[in-house]
Amino acid sequence: MSSANIKTVLEHLTALVSFDTQNPPREIDSQSAIFNYLQLHLPGFEFTFFDAGDGCLSLLAKRGNPSLLFNFHIDTVPVAKGWSSNPFELVIKDDKATGLGACDIKGASACMLSAVAKTTGDVALLFSSDEEHGSSTAIKYFLNSNPEFKDVIVSEPTQAKAVLAHRGIQTAKVNFTGISGHGSAKRAMKDNAIHKAGNWISSALEWVEQQTQAFDTLTGLPFNIGKIDGGVKANMIAADCELAIGFRPLPGQDADVLLEQLQQLSSCSITAGFYGPTLPSANQDFAEAIRRAELLAKNNNLAFGQAVDFWTEASLFSNAGMTALVYGPGDIAQAHTADEWVLLEQLELVEKKYQEIISLQESTLQQTSDPTNNLAAGQAHE
Repeated sequence: MSSANIKTVLEHLTALVSFDTQNPPREIDSQSAIFNYLQLHLPGFEFTFFDAGDGCLSLLAKRGNPSLLFNFHIDTVPVAKGWSSNPFELVIKDDKATGLGACDIKGASACMLSAVAKTTGDVALLFSSDEEHGSSTAIKYFLNSNPEFKDVIVSEPTQAKAVLAHRGIQTAKVNFTGISGHGSAKRAMKDNAIHKAGNWISSALEWVEQQTQAFDTLTGLPFNIGKIDGGVKANMIAADCELAIGFRPLPGQDADVLLEQLQQLSSCSITAGFYGPTLPSANQDFAEAIRRAELLAKNNNLAFGQAVDFWTEASLFSNAGMTALVYGPGDIAQAHTADEWVLLEQLELVEKKYQEIISLQESTLQQTSDPTNNLAAGQAHE
């Protein structure tokens, strides 16, 4: 392990972890310390903010005229219970760096800050503030500006392997209506909204077990009931009940069709919430999108990973017509946990890879602009 490389990465990661960017509450704007730090350590870059309000913003840092964009989210989930150290102080012990966001995904930003200082190639970096919020407002706002980039590498923990495909995400509210009354009434068995919700849950879990579709190494349909609200107290028949649910469709599955099937399980009202497309997005030719993503990975000498169950904003870039893949240091199993950590060797590997990718862009530009190469190409064509 190169002590010089990892030392710089860890200096940046120490600083980035120290900035409280929990989301919620998403208390951040263009003057926040983390954005000041990023700009300070990107000399020679041009900066543009894309601010959708309410703490949902992105900073585009650009050097030269690149066609490849790197995306990083700088927000984190709230501090989980069970931390054994201060989440905002990076702890380096043995082969790990521990701190809130170290794995998901401030480690990648630290790697890039180190890499750009050692290279001169054209590069574009997009730092967004609200990936963990569940609405992706910042990225959607940025994409509405019709950015000129053709390709994007989205940073998430993939153990330094290029992920070309992943599941989508669909959230929804499921509402049940009952008839209020005294809890002693026999009709409570059928008129209680919470009882109706319980019957629906039983049917829904059975339905999920029957979903056996597969894509690559992914099988079935991850499904989660995350919250239940309803009723008033124990001696009253509940007149209402609401479930907050989410599921993860495979590439090629239609989330609307799955919602309709859930609707048909019993008498209820389902209101769709956030939808994140699969990667590649359904509005692209699937085979062609995968081919282009494979080419992006090969051209940048990235090792290939398998399709993953978790969702990323790479699908939003894909939905906008860009070639997108997911790549970054760390293991998703460590994300959103107490004592979140990332391996030092992963940070060093990704920092070197970022240097290589930027240098490859520089080499490509030099070959394109070299008149000798153009002349040779012309003679060969003739």
